Amino acid sequence: MIGVIGIVAGFVVVAGGAALLNARKSRRTAPADEARDDTAEYLTMMVGVLYALVLGVALISVWEVKDDAGTNISTEAGALHQTYLLADGLPPDAAQRVRSAAENYATYVRTEEWPLMEQRKPLGARGWTLLHDVQNAWTSFEPTTNAQQQVDQLAFGQISVAYQARHGREADGGRGMSGVMWFGLLAGGALTLGLMFLFGIERTRTHLVLAMGFTSLIAFMVVFIYALNSPFGGPLGLSPAPFAAVGIGG
Repeated sequence: MIGVIGIVAGFVVVAGGAALLNARKSRRTAPADEARDDTAEYLTMMVGVLYALVLGVALISVWEVKDDAGTNISTEAGALHQTYLLADGLPPDAAQRVRSAAENYATYVRTEEWPLMEQRKPLGARGWTLLHDVQNAWTSFEPTTNAQQQVDQLAFGQISVAYQARHGREADGGRGMSGVMWFGLLAGGALTLGLMFLFGIERTRTHLVLAMGFTSLIAFMVVFIYALNSPFGGPLGLSPAPFAAVGIGG
């Protein structure tokens, strides 16, 4: 949070200084106000509108990735927890194998895989092996009653859900805004702010307030989009807390 405030404050200071320099330059020149061009004003307005569209597309893009990642995490952890709870319908030895396998997988996701996802690194095969162990713990038990058969079917349904959610979680780790979109976001912001100094403003204080306020808004939006672009890391990254609940209440 402090880093975000510092970045935004830095841009605001630069914009304020540029506004003051522009105002001082305007005083030295001939009547700049009379030389305003309606076409240039219209161009400035259109650039602002187009950049607002770019900001909107970028924000929606990164927000959808984070929302999908959060859904996959909740689904995967929930299915694993249900598998853990369904082990109550098994004999003690078989139930212990299932619970141990589920706890081992959840612990590995929280302690080993999560740091890799924060750094956008490949997860490897170890997580899949541990999830297979959960499935194998169920297949090693042969149900002998109708109740056990029903529990077995429910458990395999939850394991299948966990497999699909894990696939989604891995895919979410590699998603993000393209370089072209980042170029448009940064270049558009620079162009939009640069056009603020195209015209002189009679009152320096007004120009200063507009420049600093508009710059702070754009800087905040760019930093916010950058933070959302990393769904598993950074100040707005998702937490592995749902996996910590696996085993609670079992």
